[in-house]
Amino acid sequence: MALNTPFYPYATTNAQGSFSVQSAGYVQGVYQDAPATRYSLAIGTVSASATRPIWGGMAISESIAPASGYDRTLGGTIVEASAVANITGFTVFNNAYAWVGSPSSPVPTAGAAGMTVPLFRLGSGIAIPVAMDPSLVSLDGSLITSQVSWDFNNQVLQPYDAATATYSVTSATSSFANGVYTIAIVMAAASPVAGVGDLINISGVTGTGAALVNGNQTVSAFTDNQHFSIQITAASGAIATGALTGTIVLNYGTGALPVKILDINAGNSMTVSYNATTGAATWNRQGYAALIQL
Repeated sequence: MALNTPFYPYATTNAQGSFSVQSAGYVQGVYQDAPATRYSLAIGTVSASATRPIWGGMAISESIAPASGYDRTLGGTIVEASAVANITGFTVFNNAYAWVGSPSSPVPTAGAAGMTVPLFRLGSGIAIPVAMDPSLVSLDGSLITSQVSWDFNNQVLQPYDAATATYSVTSATSSFANGVYTIAIVMAAASPVAGVGDLINISGVTGTGAALVNGNQTVSAFTDNQHFSIQITAASGAIATGALTGTIVLNYGTGALPVKILDINAGNSMTVSYNATTGAATWNRQGYAALIQL
């Protein structure tokens, strides 16, 4: 009787019990090697008008270098972009030699005016991973030309939003238990929020604890796009309980971002989380990322 050895040359698996770790993800702001386009890497300097640090994978606006009193070999001056219309490119970590990190803020950042910033301009053709809103996993299998927008508060790729800059909040009701405030949000109309983990930006809250609520938050519970919750860890009394006051809105970027979506990675990429209160930029090692071509 002949001995037959099964042989499947196209099947690739991990050996059972081998403790193999899946590492097929992206690092935000680290561009993909491409000999034809890598020489489009440019440089600029942080503008004195920048309001927060610069890190890799951010949408930026680049201004023409000043005519005098400036080393024009360093390119133009850089600030965060504030609208799709003034995005000129995206920053990268590659060649960011002088950026600063620390144990409490391990993501390298350019946090002072005059620091150099490596970047690629729109139209360069380079592919860069950027952080994305988890709801964009719905684009899986769609055309690479699918329309998306950019969230300028969280610096993430977001679902396409043609014209609405803000979404009104009907109510935000706060409760406290075990060191955590849960804030139930009711929207006045359908919003882009699509599930737990979505990133939102809140403004307009007044009263006790407004500074803790206003800003970037993560959806912790979800019923539908008009009913969801966030959670904030804080001491008792730090945030008012009951109905929060103010004209409260969710802020979103608008317009179609002129990029192609080459790939989507769900929950296995390194993305940047920035805390505006502490100024710390940390790595989220279970982040959602999209590979965009400029």
